[in-house]
Amino acid sequence: MPTQALPAPRPQQSEVARVREEDREETPDQAMHMEGVYIISVAARLLDVHPQTLRKYERLGLIRPGRTIGMLRLYSRDDIRKVRLIQHLSGNLGLNLAGVEFALGMVDNLLTLRQRLAGTTEGTPVEQAVDQEFASLFRSMDLPLDD
Repeated sequence: MPTQALPAPRPQQSEVARVREEDREETPDQAMHMEGVYIISVAARLLDVHPQTLRKYERLGLIRPGRTIGMLRLYSRDDIRKVRLIQHLSGNLGLNLAGVEFALGMVDNLLTLRQRLAGTTEGTPVEQAVDQEFASLFRSMDLPLDD
């Protein structure tokens, strides 16, 4: 009985590993901090939301998950944290999605300002005062302060 040659196996490259080129614009520092990503079903399960909710947040521009070449959404730890913040703003503080969008913009601006100030006041008593003020501000808005 003649044996049939099996075709050569195809290379096993997961969809998650193949990310669109435009999403690869990273600085060397960012490349050093690679972390896991989650497909939409896993991210939805982690966040206890329906996948359609994540799609809606993306459609509204509240989050921007990465994509694979096959266009699967990939949610990073930062995306997961941002969705948790969205849940907090809407669920606990009662904001509608327009209010959430505004609040996210303000939080981003505050964090950017904090980073700028930290760079100019590092190692001085002013740095501690700035950190205390930002912590107080975030507490007053009932927002988590990520470092």
